[in-house]
Parts: sequence; structure tokens; C-alpha cells
Amino acid sequence: MNKVEVIVRASSLHGKREIARLKESILSGIRTAGGFSVSEVDFPSGEGFPAILVLTGGVEREVLKVVSQLPPPAILIAHPGHNSLPASLEILARIRQDGGEGRILFGPPEEIAARLSRELRVVSAWEELRFSRVGLIGEPSEWLVASDVDRAFLKGRMGIELIKIPIDELIARVEKTRASRRDVARFTKEAVEVAEPSAEELRGAVAIYKAIRELVDEYRLAAFTIRCFDLVTQVQNTGCYALSRLNDERVPAGCEGDMQALFSLYLGSLLIDRPAFMANVTAVDVKAGKIHLAHCTCPLSLASGYAVRSHFESGIGVGIAARIPPGPCTVFRLGGERLDHLFVREGTIEETPLREDLCRTQLGIAIEGPIDTLLTEPLGNHHILLPGRHRETVEHFFTRFLTP
Repeated sequence: MNKVEVIVRASSLHGKREIARLKESILSGIRTAGGFSVSEVDFPSGEGFPAILVLTGGVEREVLKVVSQLPPPAILIAHPGHNSLPASLEILARIRQDGGEGRILFGPPEEIAARLSRELRVVSAWEELRFSRVGLIGEPSEWLVASDVDRAFLKGRMGIELIKIPIDELIARVEKTRASRRDVARFTKEAVEVAEPSAEELRGAVAIYKAIRELVDEYRLAAFTIRCFDLVTQVQNTGCYALSRLNDERVPAGCEGDMQALFSLYLGSLLIDRPAFMANVTAVDVKAGKIHLAHCTCPLSLASGYAVRSHFESGIGVGIAARIPPGPCTVFRLGGERLDHLFVREGTIEETPLREDLCRTQLGIAIEGPIDTLLTEPLGNHHILLPGRHRETVEHFFTRFLTP
């Protein structure tokens, strides 16, 4: 969804020409600042995001009639003149008295456009998330004791179809799949180093990607998580390259069968329209306000460079040591069996010394805001890193669609 449909209400007491010029000035300003489609409609078509431009005062009851026919929340656009804001305040007060939801967008076109853009992202993410097909390849790993999701909730509240695929089905495909030199070169040609993995292990890692890609296509999966350590024990290789590449191909792919982390990863990638990074929280320094993340896979589109290493825990197969460049970021996780808990903070990725006793992709983050709840009220281990500042967007989605 990339279209805002605006219903305009103005009092007949105001001059028609002046009001027409004012309306066009406001709408064109938002259109230019936002970079999305903005059109005036008598009533929303359902193909765009609805908003009401309160152009003048004296239209309170008219606007309330419109609001009663729209899905919540009611979005009211106000401006400094013609008693637009006073009318909007009165309207929103009544909406809230009646138990409804709404908000007023007021300010320069850039601010209004930014908030409408956030609304578009949140609604688009919800529409794409609902009724999607999500895969669980193998059962969740035994050590994930707090990361499952209520399957009835997924189906009933979100309309999500959970597709369970036995891990043996994947392993059988892997054993039949072969990777060419060209397939391997696609992975290794940009690497700064290929360290431990042998040529056979590199081919095996690419074969795992091809086998999983077949499952994704055959079962029409929008996202999936995999019991990846069974690949280590049964195939003597890893899914680290496969998950890296699939995330870059815009198929959110999570590790270890962690369902809560998968939906966090899936949601994050939808909200920012680019891949996200799922990782272990390996250190928390409450006093310094810093955390450390690490994992053996990472979407290469997020990296400024990478080395091909072995898998950390097992020392076999293929792991990815990516370097994610310094800059602003958001760290978050949905938690609870109904995804009704949230941890989210913004911060800055910093250069950090690499350690050999952690997963291969590692980064330190200076976090804005308290982080003691990571140690006192954790939602689980895996958290999601989003490049850029997206806390308000994540919180807005959570409040609108997942808060009970």
C-alpha cells in the first residue's frame, strides 16, 4: 500500500476559492514531502489508507459521521488556520469518549508526510503478514524453552497458516542436490577470506540453500524457521549460508525453530522493507548501556564485508563472519505465546573486537534507554537488529495490532 485517500471537510461559510487553494496547497505539500500517492476521495476505495483533512471549523458532526464508517484509528489532518485544529481537538475528544481511537496530524508537510508514511508501513506490514504461509522445518530446538507461539492464535488472530515440514524431508533433498562451481563462486567471490571450510563444505552449504529454496517455492512460504542443528549432526554442514541468502531474497528465515524470533524477524523486514538480522544477545552492560550480538549467519546486504568461516559451536561446515558498518539501529523482539510483549530500543552500532569464543558475525551496540530488563525480564534469547531508527514504527505496529 502506497496511497493515502483523503476525505476533505470544510464549512460552507468559507469562500470556495480560498478553501480550494488551501486544500490543494496542503495536499500537494504532503504529496511532495512524502513521495507517495495522495488523492482526494468522497469515500475510501479500500485500496489506500484513509485520512480526513479537517479544513475548517464547524464540521465536527460531519467528520464524526465519516469516522463512524471508517476502520479505526481515525486520522485527522489539521493545519494552523480556519479553526482547523480546534475542530480536530473537539472531534478527537468525542471519538475517545466513545471508546474509539484516533490521532491528529499537525505541523509542516514534512512532519505530516512522515507520520502518514509510518501509517502506510504499519498497515502494509499487517496486510502482508496476515494470511501468509509460514514454514516450520523440523521442530523447535530443545533449548528454546520460552520461544514458542500459540498456534491457535496464529490462525485465529492473524490468519497465518503454519506449514510443518519434517526435517527429514529437507535432509533427503540436500542429499540429492549438487552445487556447481559457479554456485559456490557467487558466495565466495566477494569474501575477504575463506578460512576453515573446505571446497566440499562450501558446495554442501550451497546445496543446503538450493534444497531449502525448493521447499520455500514448493510450499509457497512467505517466511520460515528451521531446526538447523540437525543439519550439523546429520549432514555435517550448516544452514548459515542458506539463511543469509534467503533473507537477502526477502524470505525471512530464522534459526533453531524459534517461532517468536521468526515473527519478529518477519515483521521487522516488512516494516523497513529490507532484510533484518537475527542474533544471540551475548553480553549486556547495564551501566555502560551496551549490548553485544552474535550469530553465524547474516544477510550479506547488511554487511560492508565478510569472511567465510566454520560454524562456531561445531567447528564444521560454513559460518559467516559479516562486518555490519557503524550507524544507527533498532534492536527488538516480540515475546509471549501470543506475541503480546515487546522489547525495543534504538542505538548505534559500534566497532567491536572480534572474539573466537562467539558466533562469527559480532557487533557491539550502544543502546539509548534502559536495558536492565534484558536481565530481569527477558523475552528470550534471539533479538532482531534493524538498520536505522524504527522504534516508533515498531511500537506503533505493536500497539495497533498485537496489544490485547
